[in-house]
Amino acid sequence: MRGAGTADKLGDPAMASLGWSPSWTCGREDGGGLTLASPCVQRGLVDCVNVVLLAAYASALLAACVRGRWDGRGRSGGAKRRWGVAAVSACCVGVAAAYAVAAFRGSADAAVTTASVVRGLVWVAVAASLHVQPTRPARAVAVLWWTLFSLLITAYNAEVLAMGYGLDVAEGVAWAVNFLLLLCALGSLLRRSRGCQDDDGLSEPLIDKAVHDSELYRTGLFSQLAFSWLNPLLRLGRSKALDLADIPLIAGEDCAQQASHRFSEAWSRHRQDKAQSGRSNRLALVLCKCFLREIMIAGFYAFMRTLAIAVSPILLFAFVRYSYQEERDHRFGLSLVGCVLVIKLVESLSQRHWFFDSRRTGMRIRSALMAAIFQKQLKLSSQGRKNHSTGEIVNYIAVDAYRLGDALSWFHMAWSSPLQLAFAVGTLFWALRLGAVPGLVPLIIFGFLNMPFAKLLQGYQAKFMVAQDDRLRSTSEVLNSMKIIKLQSWEEKFRSMVESLRDAEFIWLRETQMKKAYGAVMYWMSPTVVSAVMYTATAILGSAPLNASTLFTVLATLRVMAEPVRFLPEILTMMIQYKVSLDRIEKFLIEEEIKEGAERAPPHNSDIRVHVQDANFSWNASAADLTLRNVNLSINKGEKVAVCGAVGSGKSSLLYALLREIPRTSGSVDVFGSLAYVSQNSWIQSGTVRDNILFGKPFDKELYEKAIKSCALDKDIENFNHGDLTEIGQRGLNMSGGQKQRIQLARAVYSNADIYLLDDPFSAVDAHTAAVLFYDCVMTALSKKTVVLVTHQVEFLTETNRILVS
Repeated sequence: MRGAGTADKLGDPAMASLGWSPSWTCGREDGGGLTLASPCVQRGLVDCVNVVLLAAYASALLAACVRGRWDGRGRSGGAKRRWGVAAVSACCVGVAAAYAVAAFRGSADAAVTTASVVRGLVWVAVAASLHVQPTRPARAVAVLWWTLFSLLITAYNAEVLAMGYGLDVAEGVAWAVNFLLLLCALGSLLRRSRGCQDDDGLSEPLIDKAVHDSELYRTGLFSQLAFSWLNPLLRLGRSKALDLADIPLIAGEDCAQQASHRFSEAWSRHRQDKAQSGRSNRLALVLCKCFLREIMIAGFYAFMRTLAIAVSPILLFAFVRYSYQEERDHRFGLSLVGCVLVIKLVESLSQRHWFFDSRRTGMRIRSALMAAIFQKQLKLSSQGRKNHSTGEIVNYIAVDAYRLGDALSWFHMAWSSPLQLAFAVGTLFWALRLGAVPGLVPLIIFGFLNMPFAKLLQGYQAKFMVAQDDRLRSTSEVLNSMKIIKLQSWEEKFRSMVESLRDAEFIWLRETQMKKAYGAVMYWMSPTVVSAVMYTATAILGSAPLNASTLFTVLATLRVMAEPVRFLPEILTMMIQYKVSLDRIEKFLIEEEIKEGAERAPPHNSDIRVHVQDANFSWNASAADLTLRNVNLSINKGEKVAVCGAVGSGKSSLLYALLREIPRTSGSVDVFGSLAYVSQNSWIQSGTVRDNILFGKPFDKELYEKAIKSCALDKDIENFNHGDLTEIGQRGLNMSGGQKQRIQLARAVYSNADIYLLDDPFSAVDAHTAAVLFYDCVMTALSKKTVVLVTHQVEFLTETNRILVS
């Protein structure tokens, strides 16, 4: 126990009896006013905050009762988690009992007794809140309460230690329990971020959770904090080479499908709100709303790390000051050692979980954006395809979306670094007083000098991305046309073209890196210049003694400043890059999509399958020139309609209009039934022949054999080394043009659609094979189907029901 002298210094009679925290009254007999710097006033503020949060928690419980959402359950989790919570709750009750003893030991001061009673009741309520969390708002208030309670008590005890007072055993125990509460808050946040669901024991899962849950979900709090759940996998990796069966499954929230679903819903709602309110699109805002919980949790870890780093110089000051004291209080020294251990532990754990959660959330953001870009590509209008080439779209996925996956950690660094810098500046003012002011002048100068470089860097970064898109677009075109280039011996010419594009890209890359180097040089110089100016100003002004405690504190503070100062230019650079990537992806996602040019409805009792009335179509909806004008067409069920005409007369455009590829400017288009389309240029996937015919549909042997025979593929498949399981090379390189055309025709037959749109399917085969395909496929296999056939073979026109001349 501390003696009465220490208690008198703090001004609390209760501390003389129990060595406990100061009371609300400060024990002043002269009636003087209270100051915020007084420890007792600060402790009173902590009590007020606790009472307010207790009232908020009670309100959440009352709301749960009124709304009928009280399920009567305690905290869920495994046996270890329940035992851990019970142990923390018992510690809270023990602290409350100690306050009760302090309240009724005969203190004459009624305010001291009242303060002890209130604190005891607060600790009892905290113990109850560890078990009673019936609703999500109650759980959120409880976690906030535990966190603020722990942080405020830590700040208060640090202030007491900085004033030169020691901590009693009882105070140390209470402080340790506060850290346990902080661990409980972190555990609750971890469970929420990992997506754990409450298990009430009344339902039976459809899938065995022991097999299909992530390993992260089946661990306790301390295992998650220390990442020890990875130890079994690491031990297994030392004994054998890991295979896919050894890798734990990822969590459900980490799956690309779920991340894509969350983002698509949020983006759709945002587009609808934007259309109604006229606001501009903001992809960053949608991502923040979609992943707000994960962002806030990672931000909490970043704040805890920043706070732990900012406290370190103050602890160093207390250490040095303690070492120069003639009469040393060993309990105070042990308290300092304990504080250092706790601060370093909080710093390390919070930093690791900050990076872990940031990267995990970044993976979800990356998956969601990649899926959104891919889905958008399938729905782009013709004008959108002109604005964004294939190379650019690949760049959106491979560069921009991938880069935004790392944005969360840099985003939190963007606000935590200035906050850490502000804490460091405050510590310098506390240590040097007015001597710290001149040192801020060069720091501000360096900051202003970096602003023009930042603007130039943003412009260079945008030009670099444009040059990169041009290079990728040209490289993709060269690779796709490599046969023609080699046939014409144009290798050197196109190589020179690609190299010139690379040189242009390198110019902007060099300018970007030079501006980064300028910013890095200025900020690397700033700590040395700032420290020299501060020491000189302090010596001249005499604002603070330049003793060992001050010097070491300033050096430690400058080291704390070094990290944000060093990373600020890089943070600024990364923020600019993320802004450019967000703008590029947002511009792509808001591109015009294919409109519902044809109303598709299921087949009904009417014989009409296609009905077009007074329809006009144009590839560019804003242009006055029409691609198709005044189209009137009605096709019945089972009809075979041939379309012929000169080159460029609009035969293929008619099929595109029925497929909704060409925007409809006026009139109506009704298509009743499912569609199958065979293009003039064969489209083949890399895979087996069977995979290209099935195209993801279930295997039906009878229908499959019918499609193969009607498209004259049976003899070709017999000649293949592996039959229909023969692998087709990239873009069908090991297949002839006729074979590829017949494979995609067989794919259409196997789809068993209601309406078939065939765009000159016989152009890649000889006359004999064309006749076989027409009679066996179009007239026999598709005898009951509606067929619109674009062809130049006039010998087949007499067999059709109708001929359209464009």
